[in-house]
Amino acid sequence: MMPIDPLDPAGRPEYPPVAPGDTVDRLGGRDVPDPYRALEDADAPATREWSAGQRRLFDRLRDSWPALGAFRTAMTRLTSFEHLTSPQLAGDLAFFTVRGPADEHPALAVADPSGARRILFDPHRHDPTGRTALGGWTPDPTGTLVAVQTAEGGAEEYTLRVLDVATGRTVDGPITGCPYGNVAWSGGPDAFYHVRGGPGGTDGARLYLHRIGEHPAADAEVPGAAAPADGPEHDTAGDTDDGPGPELDVLLGADGRLLVAATADGLSSGNRVRIADLALGTPEKPGWRPLTALDGGWSSPWPAADGLLYVLTDLDADRGRILVLDPAAPERPRTLVPEHEHEVLESFAVLDDPALPAPLLLVLRSAGGHGRITRHDLRTGEPLGALPLPGTGVVTDLTFRQGGHEAWFGYSDPTTPETVHHYDALRGTTGVWRAPGTPEVPAVLVSELRCASPDGTELTVLLTRPADRPTGPLPTVLQGYGAFGEPQVADYYAAALAWAGLGGQFAVARVRGGGEHGEGWHRAGMREHKQNGIDDFLAAARALHDRGLCPPDGLGAFGQSAGGLLVAAAVTQRPGLFAAVAATAAPLDMARYELSGYGPYWTDEFGTREDPEELGRLLGYSPYHRVTADTAYPAVLLTAFEDDARVDPLHARKMCAALQRATSSARPVLLRQEAGVGHGARARTGRLAYFADVLAFQAEYLGLSVRSDRF
Repeated sequence: MMPIDPLDPAGRPEYPPVAPGDTVDRLGGRDVPDPYRALEDADAPATREWSAGQRRLFDRLRDSWPALGAFRTAMTRLTSFEHLTSPQLAGDLAFFTVRGPADEHPALAVADPSGARRILFDPHRHDPTGRTALGGWTPDPTGTLVAVQTAEGGAEEYTLRVLDVATGRTVDGPITGCPYGNVAWSGGPDAFYHVRGGPGGTDGARLYLHRIGEHPAADAEVPGAAAPADGPEHDTAGDTDDGPGPELDVLLGADGRLLVAATADGLSSGNRVRIADLALGTPEKPGWRPLTALDGGWSSPWPAADGLLYVLTDLDADRGRILVLDPAAPERPRTLVPEHEHEVLESFAVLDDPALPAPLLLVLRSAGGHGRITRHDLRTGEPLGALPLPGTGVVTDLTFRQGGHEAWFGYSDPTTPETVHHYDALRGTTGVWRAPGTPEVPAVLVSELRCASPDGTELTVLLTRPADRPTGPLPTVLQGYGAFGEPQVADYYAAALAWAGLGGQFAVARVRGGGEHGEGWHRAGMREHKQNGIDDFLAAARALHDRGLCPPDGLGAFGQSAGGLLVAAAVTQRPGLFAAVAATAAPLDMARYELSGYGPYWTDEFGTREDPEELGRLLGYSPYHRVTADTAYPAVLLTAFEDDARVDPLHARKMCAALQRATSSARPVLLRQEAGVGHGARARTGRLAYFADVLAFQAEYLGLSVRSDRF
């Protein structure tokens, strides 16, 4: 099939028919039309027939894209290396995940002091269908047992099992209905605290104590771990009268004494921290005390061997600071490491081996997506210098052994896959712990473009383009996210390398709403300020055009999840800036996003339709509601994962129908639907096929002529 000519109306696809309805909601004193409400019911015969027609249309056009094979090859080669994560230490063993060059999912591995390693849990052996993925995992402090979470088909609920480390056999469980997260072992291999419930449930997360060998039904619920914000104390972990209950994280100090629980009502709200000294209570009724001195911020505490609690918090510090407090007098925390003027504090590690001349604190910070680690005196916070790094890329996964002198961290940059590095404080050395294989990376040029949003805010855009094309216009894909304080970083990104390696330019805009510059940058693009992030993305698009970095009809937009909302909002506001847009698993009907999936947990980020003023702001950028008839929209690819528990596929279906009816362009509006897949972790084959489809779509409608000799 010949590619569709965007200027030839005769090339317009024949879309599966769906008649708009007359549904109108009365919200906040205004009428809110919802013409494609019927498509919310995925099982309705009319919806099933329409969806089947959309699959046939997408498959027919996708199979005509000449670049598809090249991108499949490129993505495969760029991801065909062994990938390791930073280890967790327990006993004399190191636990970490490993994904081989052709593995569908990461597996859990363990290594002894000699470096010999073996696989403890392989998701593919557990489930040869490839639908099961490894979630969280936590060894007990002695390294005898390890608690492992698994999820099937991208589900958000996890099943917890306990493995014997020596044999790999399952010795306890399964425990179902767990949210993602680690468990808190009670100082040894006899019992652990874990959480059940949370997003998707009706009454929030609850904390339980499980004793090895007992049936999960006998687990004791631990009262008082969490309570509603600004509400009375509760004896359970949830039970709010309206909306979902809070999410809950729990950890226990290595001495098995100080129990810490952190509760959050949403991804963008602060959390509330409680502590309990198990020496003064019982494991089932520990006697919680709220750390009110931390209220109003997002805090990550760590109970250290010295009996003190070290806390990373953004309370009164948008870019983060580290506090230290005595659990016996928690109302008087002391600032150990103050907020940095420019850098965002990401995590820390406590090295308190008695063999060290003085205990150390390692602090991981980032600036504009580039990381560094500094050394500090643990008692005073005095800076003692920085650890050497291979470059100016991204540093992640800082781990350490409590009571030890070693730390591990991951490093990557736009052309270097993540490599685990090891720091030995006794020797003062830093080096590669275990190096991955080296993929075949194309010769690219990486740079940063600076531009300004309409209100004068300075933005940066990360550019990756072929090394032999340092200047001049190239078909360009512009990606963004801009939500939940998540930063866009300069790491190894196979999709960007594939696009640049095959002759295009890949751009990543760091817009407000993300976490590139701390919590203030996040707040400046959330809720009532959401339009700021959209304006930032549009400013980046205009800068690429104005500076001659992309052809007039050669700019595409790409976003996933909340990034899909960002790019869809940008395209519906300024469709003429873009020739193609791909939005994946995105909330697009912002008048109804909080009624399904994880929407109730996102009202702090986006706002709620229950407030008339906030509803007006939501409708102001809601992509579904901004679709306008007889508008020449760019080519659009909407991707929906049918088992997505976070973002219901109804958003993509309704947006697709609205755009197909409204567009006056011959460029197609397509719906890519994938069964058996959720919002989170998925098999490698499916992930590579997805990216190949998206990039081949962009190439088709941005005019990228793929050079077959590049891969």
